[in-house]
Amino acid sequence: MDIVTAFDFASLDAGAYHVPDITSGRGLSRHGSPDQALTPILEEGDCWLLPEPIGHLGIRLASPIAITHFSIEHAAMPMMNHQREAPRSMVLWGFLEGASNIERFHASPQLRGLSYSQPATEVTEACKAASPRGSFVELAHVSYGPFNGANNLQTFPIYPNVHAAGLDFGIVVLEIRSNWGADSTCLYGFRVHRVRVEL
Repeated sequence: MDIVTAFDFASLDAGAYHVPDITSGRGLSRHGSPDQALTPILEEGDCWLLPEPIGHLGIRLASPIAITHFSIEHAAMPMMNHQREAPRSMVLWGFLEGASNIERFHASPQLRGLSYSQPATEVTEACKAASPRGSFVELAHVSYGPFNGANNLQTFPIYPNVHAAGLDFGIVVLEIRSNWGADSTCLYGFRVHRVRVEL
């Protein structure tokens, strides 16, 4: 299956939506809504503009899934300044909830030694307020770019051991840790996929 054309569980049209309590600035911005990262790009500038190089976007997916890949998209053939606004280092987090899911996590031999680091404190506290037994699992740590018009859409796998454990995630947080040198970051597209893979 072509991952790029696979169903996008983070699409606004599919029923996904950003969660203000776990999104930078609660998603409030004079420069676009986080929802713009969950819809197709129409033209350069159709992005969620963060006022600084770092930030996080929390998404309730269209349905809980065993995530295999996610994609990041920037404008094709952007001007130099816009290229510097592209995200660079990112971590994808999945919020683990549900008794059977949590039991599967603790019983899985594939996850022994997995890092128990967590995203920003306000993100963790907001999710645990709604689901006290829940916790975040790091799904991937990736770098986007360098890029050009031919590869402005890049797809990344989650850690194989997390996928092998068969965990379902309904909430994910994309943590942007750096960009390519600008004072602000422009997130054009964020997609989440579940495709059949051989482990």
